Amino acid sequence: MKKAPLSMFLILITAPLLMQCASQDDLNLIHVQLRKIDKKITDLETVTVEEMRKRQAANAAQIDQLNQELMALQGGLEETGHLNRRLKEQSKELETAFKQYTLQEEEKRSSELKRLEEEIANKDKQLEEFSSQLKLQQDNLQAIQQARVEEARRKAEEAARAAEQARAKANAASQAASSGSSVTTIRADKRKKLIYGSPGSAPAEQQASTESSSAAAAPAQTTVQTDSGGGMGRAQSLYDQGKFREAYQQFETLSTAVGDGTDTVTAKYMMGECLFAMKEYDQAILDYQTIITNHPSSTRAPAAMFKQAMAFEKLNDKDTAKILYKKLIATYKDSPEAQQAQEKVGSN
Repeated sequence: MKKAPLSMFLILITAPLLMQCASQDDLNLIHVQLRKIDKKITDLETVTVEEMRKRQAANAAQIDQLNQELMALQGGLEETGHLNRRLKEQSKELETAFKQYTLQEEEKRSSELKRLEEEIANKDKQLEEFSSQLKLQQDNLQAIQQARVEEARRKAEEAARAAEQARAKANAASQAASSGSSVTTIRADKRKKLIYGSPGSAPAEQQASTESSSAAAAPAQTTVQTDSGGGMGRAQSLYDQGKFREAYQQFETLSTAVGDGTDTVTAKYMMGECLFAMKEYDQAILDYQTIITNHPSSTRAPAAMFKQAMAFEKLNDKDTAKILYKKLIATYKDSPEAQQAQEKVGSN
């Protein structure tokens, strides 16, 4: 559209000059050149416009792509913002739940600690009561032993006086016979008398000759029979039948018999077994301890220590139980209970 005015403008300008200075051929040449110039200008304009159109189309396509990417980014930002809001809400919910859980756990720990303190206080009180009872029993036992010693001493003195009187009468009879006076025949009855004092003391043997009409009667011999066969069998039968309270009483009677034989230790051990079966674990621990303390070389000692540890486990005192298992392994390493204790320690 700009080509025609430009050509005309050039012709108008150059026409007077050409008419004056140039020939017809020159004018034709100029016209040819002008046409070439017009063609180049036209081609240039066509190419330029086409390239501009292509560039505009490409730019438009890029703009559309950028717009799409921008919209995708905006959508991603909105989704991210939504996720962030949800995460914040979930974080608040988790924080609230954690605080509630913490408070509940704190209350549980406080309650459990209070319960344990009360349980420990009760156990301490029970231990004090047991200690008092044990001291009372020891005092009673000592008093009984002292009374037996005094009784034995008194009986020995009476027997000595009776023997002295018998010897005096025998001497008087001998003197009367030698002087020729009427003789009264006196028969001396010799007896051997055993007087028992405290456990472990030697019996005092006295020989007394007394007159048949006036001799003092010798005291009867005191013996303690322990029905270790039948009594133990009856107690074991009660235990096997599940009558643990009655079995405990039978075993307790057997355990108080004189001496520290195998049956006595077994009876003391079975007392702990009865209490363990009745779930009186704190009492069973004390009975097992009497065997561990007083009979450490007995074959029942490792079994008593093992059951004592199990009783502590039943009382939820696993730390003390573990200490006892390790002590059992160290003290009675060759016993079957030591192998069981090793398995217990390994499983924990």
